[in-house]
Amino acid sequence: VTEFGPVTMKASPSLIGASILCAYSPQGHAFTTPSSRKLASRPSRSFDVSSASSATTLEVEDESSTSTPNSGSQSRTLCSQELLMLPRQYRPKLDEGNPLFPSMSHVSVTTLSATPSIEALSDAIEIAMDTHPLLRCHVEGDGEPDERIDLFKMVRRGEPNPCTFVAPNANPFKATDVLEVVNIEGDDEDLRRSWQENFNNGIDDGSWYESASIGPLWKLTLHRLGNETSSSDSPCALLFSSNHAISDQGSVNVLMDQIISDVASIESDGGVSNKPTVQGMPMAMEDSVLGLNNRWSDVQTGGIEVDTIKYVAGKAAEGFRGPVILPDTDEEASGGDSLAGALSTISGKSAGGESKVQRRTTLQFRNLSEQTTSKLLQSCRANGVSVTNALTAAMSLTATDFIDGGCEKEGKKRNYKVLQSLDMRRFGEQLDKCETVACMAGSNDLMLGPLPDRSGQ
Repeated sequence: VTEFGPVTMKASPSLIGASILCAYSPQGHAFTTPSSRKLASRPSRSFDVSSASSATTLEVEDESSTSTPNSGSQSRTLCSQELLMLPRQYRPKLDEGNPLFPSMSHVSVTTLSATPSIEALSDAIEIAMDTHPLLRCHVEGDGEPDERIDLFKMVRRGEPNPCTFVAPNANPFKATDVLEVVNIEGDDEDLRRSWQENFNNGIDDGSWYESASIGPLWKLTLHRLGNETSSSDSPCALLFSSNHAISDQGSVNVLMDQIISDVASIESDGGVSNKPTVQGMPMAMEDSVLGLNNRWSDVQTGGIEVDTIKYVAGKAAEGFRGPVILPDTDEEASGGDSLAGALSTISGKSAGGESKVQRRTTLQFRNLSEQTTSKLLQSCRANGVSVTNALTAAMSLTATDFIDGGCEKEGKKRNYKVLQSLDMRRFGEQLDKCETVACMAGSNDLMLGPLPDRSGQ
């Protein structure tokens, strides 16, 4: 995880920003560009803030949201991207005894120059759960189809018991259900090591939220120096972890902005006078992008255009280019036989599916100075490219230097498939305005190559 240009700001009046980051995960390569929100001015204690984030990533049926305040809850069936993150199992699990497909974790850290009291932080967390439905939700339904109709048992027909978000209007949880505190004896360096280890483990370990039918699907871990419950002038770190089905980085930026600002107000004034607006159940990503009543269940084959057919055909053909799968072994990194690669992809054994090698996320934490970050941005603008695409190119070229353990094979060329994370609020009808915690993350696959080994040099 690379943090570009640490951000130093006041919590209130606040414009809490985050950094542009990239992270390599076993499921793909993710880039996230944060959003920020301006809050009303309040007298408060100030915190200097910087943040970093990451997400493990994969790749596009659903009914519209149902808000039933009189019945005590709001509900909505999960959309396709949320099902991949939750996940709805990739293969049958009951009749063949297969384990659940792994859940996708979303992890983000915010470091503060001072440590809030446990009481103030707990109050701010409970306000946040009252504000955002998916922070107090659980999932009902197993998502099992009536039948699977293809050779690999991946094409589904019917969904009698769909996975459904259910968020009680009265919050059933307390701050103690999501807040964990890690007391650290030592200095700032010990603090940094603590939250980085937590970050590293959390990105691959979703075992703590596997019981989605109970909830909550997120937690916040406070890493602090000492063991006092009151506030202090020592730095701390707030590490947000969730099932990726309920969050993306843009909305978590909004959430952390709210929590930190509310903490500052509580510690200064004893309460939050300017409370956030209580939000309803967020719409599905498909509705935000396509507009209402434009899902497959609404349009059927009438919604298929030539571009859609070309896109699906192109995705199916990607396997024939035999992209590299990491981590590399002599068997898996070769870029291999194109037909075998295609069959591997189709059968779910590509990155993000099954593998003979256990893939785990590789993270390296690094800070770039404001000066270096500015030079990178200026260079990208001068060349007419985005920072994200510059980082994509750098990552791909670097991979060619280290593939097969860095042992160059003369004349060897390979294809590299890079998955970019997208904020889907910026596409199509753009109906979701990032006012509540939700997953609006999409993806864009880039096939780069063939690149000769050691191209990065």
